[in-house]
Amino acid sequence: MCTAIRSTTAVSFLIGLALLPKSSSTHGAPPAAIAASQSDSLKFTAVSASGEFACGLAAAGAAYCWGANDRGQLGDGTTTDRSRPVRVLGTVRFASLSAGDFHTCGLTTEGTAYCWGLNEQGQLGDGTEKQRSSPVAVVGGLRFSVLSAGGEQTCGVATGGTAYCWGDNNFGELGDGTRTSRLRPVRVQGGLSFTAVSTNLMHTCGVTAAGAAYCWGSNLGGDLGDGTSDTRSSPVRVIGAVSFASVSAGSDHTCGLTAAGAAYCWGGNKFGQLGDGTTSERSSPVPVIGSVTFVALSAGFHTCGLTKEGSAYCWGANGEGALGDGTTTDHSRPTVLTGDRRFTAVSAASGMTCGVTPAGALDCWGGNQRGQLGNGTTTQPSPVQVGSPRSDSGSNADPLSRLVGDWDLTVFMMGAGQFGTLRCGKSAAGRRMPSVTLAPASDGALSFAAPCDNGSEYSFRLKHDSATQAYVVSVKSTPGISVADFPLGYAEARGWEGERDQQVDGETRSITVVIAPIEGRQWHGWMIAVLPTEGVGHEDDLKKPFFRADLTRAK
Repeated sequence: MCTAIRSTTAVSFLIGLALLPKSSSTHGAPPAAIAASQSDSLKFTAVSASGEFACGLAAAGAAYCWGANDRGQLGDGTTTDRSRPVRVLGTVRFASLSAGDFHTCGLTTEGTAYCWGLNEQGQLGDGTEKQRSSPVAVVGGLRFSVLSAGGEQTCGVATGGTAYCWGDNNFGELGDGTRTSRLRPVRVQGGLSFTAVSTNLMHTCGVTAAGAAYCWGSNLGGDLGDGTSDTRSSPVRVIGAVSFASVSAGSDHTCGLTAAGAAYCWGGNKFGQLGDGTTSERSSPVPVIGSVTFVALSAGFHTCGLTKEGSAYCWGANGEGALGDGTTTDHSRPTVLTGDRRFTAVSAASGMTCGVTPAGALDCWGGNQRGQLGNGTTTQPSPVQVGSPRSDSGSNADPLSRLVGDWDLTVFMMGAGQFGTLRCGKSAAGRRMPSVTLAPASDGALSFAAPCDNGSEYSFRLKHDSATQAYVVSVKSTPGISVADFPLGYAEARGWEGERDQQVDGETRSITVVIAPIEGRQWHGWMIAVLPTEGVGHEDDLKKPFFRADLTRAK
């Protein structure tokens, strides 16, 4: 298992390269379908929705995400919102996915956990508080059978039934008996053996093999089901004689399902999310009214259930049309989804819901301000099918074709050369080098090298990896850094971006690679940059390059 190492030494370098050429909402409408290029038609097996983004698992174990991406929660190596699915970077194949508030986690068939996105409270479990826009392994060597991403925390059930949590612990949602946030997994107290665990905004619940439900964390509205409103930093038993097969923690409530398919909920109920026909809070389980028998439940800001026939019922908050009944009216009892739709799985979040159809398509409905319905828009139609994964170039043309051609090369010295200096030019005025040609090699890669008088060299190679659907770049300077097979996501008008830990002169550094388009009055082109992730957060960091090379031609 790969372990992310947190460097204690600040890195201050950037390699830049510029290539410059010569010469309105409809709330409450039913679900929307998610779009993919016809060359990448996918069948999904699972979906996990968050408030402003969602992720789906394809049949081959590839993960795709769409919607808000300001924290890197889509895992495509960028922080650009996407209104269509984009592939999560890397070669990891997942068995399950879980979308939290601003981060996402996935579990492999071997039980290895990976997370990406916001990490201010350590919710990625990599031992740091550093935001990641591509998957990093959870440290500790644990193997998990279940993984659940919440508000700013993550929990999982390890092999053997022991529950572990990490991240924010302000309300005791990690269950370790403290309110101390953790950067790596800590064992949930109590010696209990769980078969499932579910965490959401500020509380966590789990079910034992015997069917007992336990919860911990915030309990303001009775979310823990122990008959009180007392916050708990270790597991407490949900009261009552009900035996549960599964539980789902919502934003401020919890629901559980019995082996016979009876649904019970408890906690906050302002919008009717408990489904008992009232809007009264409940500090212990109450049955969801009606005669519907469910095979699965999902709690968000509202609640949805799935029958064995594949019908979806939802109840609770409906201001964004998340219940899918064609209205924006809250409901305190189960309401069937509009239209003759069937699903194999549903996922309820804050203001939106998604479901997987028997054919492997994804339908989403509710809010769409950040493109979270995945249909290529930011408007709110009826439940719509999630669109095809976004093509890498935004059109049928491979974006690599934009780099093909002849270029004039100029190399600039812009930094102190902390890791070795490519002495081709001066700090202010550049050194004009021989022209270079970027032409596809037999494997489709584009590459060039810039030799210098002192024998050092800068080289660059970019190609599309058909196996992972990512672009892979190699950047080298001698002496200096070596960035090999670095995966990048492509965004129209933004170029390629990626982030990961990388060996630099024998030390592990977290770095970002960017190949961004540049525009000017008399020229345009691309800047290829390698810069430290640690400490990066404002434009001043881009003024500290290791060196820069321009490939130019007149407009």
